[in-house]
Formats: sequence, structure tokens, C-alpha cells
Amino acid sequence: MASRRMIGVLGVLQAAVAVRAAAATAGKAKPNILFIMADDLNADWKNDRLQWMPNLNKHFAQGGATFIHHVAAQPVCGPSRSSLLLGKYPHNTGYRANSDDASTAAYLAKHNHTTGKWLTDAGYYTAFFGKYVNGCEGHVPSGWSWWGGLQNTYDFYNATIWEMDWEDPTFGPPRTKVMTDIHQADFLGNFTVDHARKALASQRPFFISVTPVMPHWGTCYGPGPDSVYPPYDPHWEWNLPGGLSMPISPCPTNRNRHKFDDQTNPRIPGVWNVSITGPRPVWHSTVDVPGHLTAEQAYREDIGWQNRSAAILDLDEMIGIIVDGITDLGVMDSTYMFFTSDNGYHLGEHKMPFGKGEPYDTDVRLPMYVRGPGVLAGRKLPHPTNHLDITATIVELAQAASTSPTNLDGLSFAADLANPADPATLGDSWRQHSYSEFFGSVNTWRLVRVVNSTHTFSYMWWCTNDTEVYNMNVDQWQTHNMVGSPGFAEAAAAHAGGIVNALGTCSGSDCARPTPANTLPANGSLQCYTLTTPQSERPGGFSINPDGAGGFALRGWLVNTLIDGGAQTVTVMMKVDGKFYSNGLHLPFIPADIPRPDIPTSTKNHGFVYNSTMIPPALFKGKHTLTLFGAVGNGQALGYGGKGRQGSNSGMSRCVCDGKECPCPQ
Repeated sequence: MASRRMIGVLGVLQAAVAVRAAAATAGKAKPNILFIMADDLNADWKNDRLQWMPNLNKHFAQGGATFIHHVAAQPVCGPSRSSLLLGKYPHNTGYRANSDDASTAAYLAKHNHTTGKWLTDAGYYTAFFGKYVNGCEGHVPSGWSWWGGLQNTYDFYNATIWEMDWEDPTFGPPRTKVMTDIHQADFLGNFTVDHARKALASQRPFFISVTPVMPHWGTCYGPGPDSVYPPYDPHWEWNLPGGLSMPISPCPTNRNRHKFDDQTNPRIPGVWNVSITGPRPVWHSTVDVPGHLTAEQAYREDIGWQNRSAAILDLDEMIGIIVDGITDLGVMDSTYMFFTSDNGYHLGEHKMPFGKGEPYDTDVRLPMYVRGPGVLAGRKLPHPTNHLDITATIVELAQAASTSPTNLDGLSFAADLANPADPATLGDSWRQHSYSEFFGSVNTWRLVRVVNSTHTFSYMWWCTNDTEVYNMNVDQWQTHNMVGSPGFAEAAAAHAGGIVNALGTCSGSDCARPTPANTLPANGSLQCYTLTTPQSERPGGFSINPDGAGGFALRGWLVNTLIDGGAQTVTVMMKVDGKFYSNGLHLPFIPADIPRPDIPTSTKNHGFVYNSTMIPPALFKGKHTLTLFGAVGNGQALGYGGKGRQGSNSGMSRCVCDGKECPCPQ
């Protein structure tokens, strides 16, 4: 009963307070706003990251406010980014999953009406530089003053960036620029300062969003065939010896590349390479590594961590370029700056080798800092915020309510940035929970993190009717699911289950401060999400053609459904016996650049040929299975003859027996 009584305090504390910020910005000159978002940067919970990031430490952590319980609305790139730009949860934006046609279509129907347009209409000069929403990189949204989204996103020294000046009628159609031999950390920072200067010259405040790819995986010099990638390039992490595929590393700058070579991925005892105890959801029967991570997997995690850490140095240097530039322009004191990430990242924790997309703090909890006029420096605020609250706060700071939607899902925290009251009291009266969600087959879930002056716990509800409860006051690393234990788990479910029910279908103010339902989630109330990629939208195939001399050629074609016009390079990747490297057998990655005239160009087709001289002689002997894959230049994967993903085995397959096509095993 003690746990039940303590959690009852949550209901006694104010569920709503008088609006603190109604007059906070009224009548004031509009501030400049700069938003920086990293990629795949988890919260600083494994080590003291700020010791390596002096600019983030000085100007944001010490010079601003730290939100210690900030989370992603959905912990994966595309849904997180689209939700932030629209100020709505994924279940409201319609963009629920990466590489999902329905999600891409839903977002593209709205992408001309995001924060960029709202603030442009409110009198701001607006610019966007960096990574955009996954699957939409080939589109140039209107509403911004300047569009500089990346097209070839995951190429650090060879990125392609859009150039579109929506304010200059003589500029012409959108064009692209290849940033050859210039690292993203360098050109993104300089572009940001250049456009802040341009805004001030036009006597307007600026809103600039800069979204570098660090420390997400990416190549140094792609896209292209294998020959363009040096031995150290992360390109090779897709196809490691022994069939291992662990794409973790970004490509750091040459100046920082080796600065962590003597360090390893921090391995927290009882967390790294150890499964969560207690009841486990269905999904984790497919995710938890059987037995333990192998020595090779652990080694690749170390390599990935070294490169991710080096990329964080690049990220901090980019922050320094921006801060120094804004200071030199003389507007630092009138500029709000936000820093966060799109999602977190696990690297061996709970026996999950690498990645994101899970409801645990490794993946959902993020760094988040705000500095600017009136922000009390050096404070740690316990408010359980997510990205939608950032959007609502930016709208309020910009005095853009009249040009923005009235039904945003987030809750502004603008007034608390300068409020000297006790942080715990402010957090309790602001809101006592955050909400996140995820959509992906049986990995579809809802999460409420309850945070107040007495409790911090997570309640997770899965589409497979599984439940998890973690009491982070005593179990910081979420190592034991308390479901099935009497007392706390029941009380937590009684409180948070109703919030999950309310938030799973909420919209607008009902999301910002929901009225909890009185019942726990019912079995079947959350449907497992099915990715939507119509068969007609993912064609591709290949044939095996004998050459008359005991060998054969492979001829095929792919359809790039992700980019308008098929403008990006499509790379063909062919597995042999389920692996890119199989007992020394390897077919090179080649560009699919041969037009196929019998298919309309609107389907974005790309043909390819492996002639017999490109095929290892050993492949002409014995029985082998060939499986077709492809990837567009920005790193997104294409699947053919099935919903394939890069690194999986679900592309179209054909078999050869002693150099001739033969039936594949059923």
C-alpha cells in the first residue's frame, strides 16, 4: 500500500496550472531562434560527454538550462523529425515509420506547412540546413526563406545539399551542390552563420534549423562502387568478414578520426550484454542476442563507439563555429539556442547489439539544452519534455501563435526558462509525464515516463498486450521489469495505464495535458503496425543469363521509389548464400545506371549488369543462392521481390547449380 499511497501524490499535485506565459513575450521584440539537432545522440548517461564538448558545455550546459528528462516523441529518425517540424505526434502526422510509403505520403502532404512557414509568416527569415525527413530528401518544401536540406545525407565528405532561395523570384528551380572534400561539420556551421548575417541585413529576426548527421552511421566519400571507399570507410561495416553487418560508425573529420582509438565502448556491469529480467515482450524474442554478444560484435561496438565519439568532437566544433559567428554578429544576447537529438542509441545494453527504436532510456532519453535571453544559466530542469514541447516553445518565443496551427500537441515551457522558483516545483506544476510511441510490426508500443518530485518510472504497453514497468528511483538502468510483482507495479499501471490510453489517440491540448482514462489498456487496443509498401511500388528483379562458355551474367533492374525522378545513385548489392561475403565469395557493389526504355521514367528505374568477368569463378561451381538488394545514395535501403531492407535476406533470390540456374529451396 505504501507504493500506492506514494503514487497517489501524483493525483493530488496540480494537474493543470494557470497559464504562466500568456504575457511573457507580448509586446517584446522578436528574438532570433537557432535550433541544432544531432542524429542518434543518446543522453549523456554512460560517460561525461561534456568533457569532450567544451562548446556545448560552456554555452549550453553552463550558460543555459539542461532538461534532464527530455525524450523523443518516437525514437527513430523520420518520425521524430517530422513530428518536431509539424508539432504533432506520429499518430497525428501520419508519418509512423521509416521506409514506409504511407508515412512518406502523409508527411509530404503537409511538409509545405511546418515551423518554417509558420515563422516565415510571423516575420522571420527562415533557413534549414542538414538532414531532412527520411524518404523525403528529394523534395524541396516551400514556406522557408532558404532550403538547404541534404540530399545525399549519409556522405560526410561528399554530401549533396539543396540550394533554394524562395525569396528570390530570379533564382530559378531548386539546384543541388556537391560539397566535395568538405565535412558536414564545417560547411553546416558556416552556412548557418552566413544566413544569420543575411537575415540581419534584411532587418528581420532569424529562425535557423541545422541538423547535422553526426554521430549517425555514414560513409566518407560515397555514394559509388566499392572502389571509392578507403579501407577505413564505414561503408564496409555493412559487409564485414564472416557475414557480420554492424553499420555503427560515422565518418569523423580527418583531424579527429583517431582521438579515441585507445578507448572502448563503456560496458556498464549488469546492463551491457545482460538481458532485462522479468517478463519480456514478444518483440524481444527476436532482438535479444541468443547467448551473449560475440567477441567480434563487442569489438565492432568498440570501433563504432570510437568513431561516434570522434564525430561528437566534430559536432562540438560545429557548435563553436555557430556560437562564435552569432557572437561576432552581435546578437548572442537576443538569440535563443536549442540543442537536442532526434533519438537515442543502444550499443550492447540489454544484449541489444546496436540501434534505436526501443522504449528504454537508452533509445528515448536525449540531451536537451536551451540558452538565450533571460534563461537562468546552469540550471537543471526536471520537466518531462519531448520534441513537441520544443515546437510549442519555439512558437511562443517567436510570438507566432497567429500564424501557427492552434492544435499543436506539445506544451510550451517558455515561461519556466526564466522562472527562479524551485525546479522541482516548476516541473510538478508544468506536467508530470512524457509520452513516446513507436510503430513497426510487433515492435509497436506506447510509453509514459512519469517524473515528479517523488517518483520516476516508466510504463510501456506493447501491441502484443505485453506490459513493462521500471522504477528508475531504484533501477536507473531499467534492468528488471516489475510486472507481476505486487505493490509498485500495480500502482504504477493504475496511474500510467490511463494516461497511455488517453495519449495513444490524443490530439492538440488533449496531448499537452490529457485527462487520463480510468481503465488500463485493453488487450487488442493497440494494433501492431504493418509497413505499407505496395507491391507495385517496389519492383525489381534479375535474370541469370548463360554466356555459352560455362559461365553466366546477371542482368536486372531496380526501382527507386524514395526519390523523385530517381536522381540519386542506386547501388546494387548482391548477397551470395545469404551473406555479402560468403566463404570468400563476393559480388562487388555496382551502380545501377542503365536506363530501361520499356519502363516509364516516372517509375525511377535503374538497370544493371554483372558480366561473367565480374563473377568469382567459384560461383560457377556448386549450388549458391543469389539475393538482390539495392540502396539509394542517401543510405536508404530498397528491397525487391519482397519488403527487403539493407542487411536482411528478404530481397529477390535466384539459385545457380554448377553455373546454371536451378530451383531455390522452398
